[in-house]
Amino acid sequence: MQQIDIKSYNLAPIVLFVYNRLDHTKQTIEALQKNEISNKSDLFIYSDAAKNEGSKQKVAEVREYIKSINGFKNITIIEREKNYGLANSIIDGVTKIVNEYGKIIVLEDDLITSPNFLKFMNEALEIYKNEDKVYSVTGYSFTDNISDIESSYFLKLTSSWSWGTWADRWQQFKRDKKDLEQIISSSIQEKNIFNFDDSYDYISMAKMQVYGKIDSWAIYWYLCLFKQQGLTLYPAKKLVKNIGFDGSGTHCSFSEHEDELVNFYPSFTKDIVEKTINRNIVSSILREKNKTTIKRKIINKLKKHLSQKQKQILLILFSKAQLLFHKKDIGKNTYIDKTVNVFGWESVSIGSNTLIGEWSWLNVNGRIKNFKHIKIGDYCYLGRRNLLSSSKELIISDYVMTNNDCKFLGSNHIYKDPMEPYIATGTTNDDTLKIGANVWIGAGVIVLGAVSVGHGSIIGAGSIVTKDIPPFSIAVGNPCRAIKRFDFKTNQWRRVENFDINLEKLMPSEEEYLKILQKNRPNINMPIMAATSRYGDLI
Repeated sequence: MQQIDIKSYNLAPIVLFVYNRLDHTKQTIEALQKNEISNKSDLFIYSDAAKNEGSKQKVAEVREYIKSINGFKNITIIEREKNYGLANSIIDGVTKIVNEYGKIIVLEDDLITSPNFLKFMNEALEIYKNEDKVYSVTGYSFTDNISDIESSYFLKLTSSWSWGTWADRWQQFKRDKKDLEQIISSSIQEKNIFNFDDSYDYISMAKMQVYGKIDSWAIYWYLCLFKQQGLTLYPAKKLVKNIGFDGSGTHCSFSEHEDELVNFYPSFTKDIVEKTINRNIVSSILREKNKTTIKRKIINKLKKHLSQKQKQILLILFSKAQLLFHKKDIGKNTYIDKTVNVFGWESVSIGSNTLIGEWSWLNVNGRIKNFKHIKIGDYCYLGRRNLLSSSKELIISDYVMTNNDCKFLGSNHIYKDPMEPYIATGTTNDDTLKIGANVWIGAGVIVLGAVSVGHGSIIGAGSIVTKDIPPFSIAVGNPCRAIKRFDFKTNQWRRVENFDINLEKLMPSEEEYLKILQKNRPNINMPIMAATSRYGDLI
């Protein structure tokens, strides 16, 4: 199907729903502004009111920001005087705007769009406007990693992560619990189809809506399409991604992450039908993504009957069991003490000839699929009771030596609003903490946040590192700072005040330094007795 001239028709209004997430809202707006037709599009922003005292300041910050934006043909801001909640706000806002304009593009405040998003959505809304079976279009996709799929395709499945529709299709939307109760009590076969061939548990979502455990507009919209056998147009690759997986979203967890957007513009399919092959591909992807693992099933069953201590023991046992499945990510001749605990083995890689001392903990935060968040190199020695807690990346390079009780904390709790419990505000998961090659770290050192300790450095015992330490430094204190640098002209350590900064050009890069270390490396035998429980506690 040919693409059409975008100048030949009226563009659909963009309706954005925001609440109290300033950073997310900024990213959403900035991405929209990069779309080539944003300056020709009307933007409506629905700002929901705070539902409690703790959210008032955040809502005010968002409202102050949205009043400052530009880059659109017209901007209309609707500030709710009372808290509607996401479901009520969307239903009310969509109904008013789509009835006035005849079509609509809907976004929430945690969606990043590609520069092609608005063009794709508007063309799709124009091309399929007279196809009664097409109920919606979306910029989201499940099939980024599938090469042999059409450029765009139809599914009997809605998406709330960017969508567009028409007034006559939206008129079919009905918010009636009786309809949900009917599908809940339907046959097993009908439930299986409703669950998109048993790949996503929409039935449980329907039950939670009926029982008042969630408040979702999306389950009713999906039910509407299901009853009408309606279709949604999907691109083969994502034109939008969700950034709400930091615990801040209404229905988003901490653990899920979206891949980066690629430069892609789909052609439009002529086949106004859901093809079995496409349904099978997507249901298989969803089934893999949403399946409950044996581990999670067991934990869910047992946690109702276990004490807190028993739960902790269970988690440790599962951590040990996971090691069996991830040995390929551990190098040869590496010794990990039996008391070491790792949460997120699938996101950890450890090099060869490395030792990790007893009662050390490796904790992976905000896991991204097929990504190593904690990377420990070759010939590393990590003493007793070390704690490695990742942000996006925590890198321990080759030949690093740490004493006992060292802590490497890559992520930090979000603390912008003291009116909210800090335990519930989530963590920063975008930073990289790196310890360079051949770094010696003394006992009790704490390294915090997005910092780098340069190769060849020594960090004194008890130091707290909050800023980058340059290569070939001796650094101490709280906050930790360099007091000496190695002079490659005289081959001596010099106090910082006597060090000629121009001599840094004589320092080898980390890559060059590693080659020197490998060339000069003697036969290194890790002192297992000094850091493990195998021979008893020798502290």
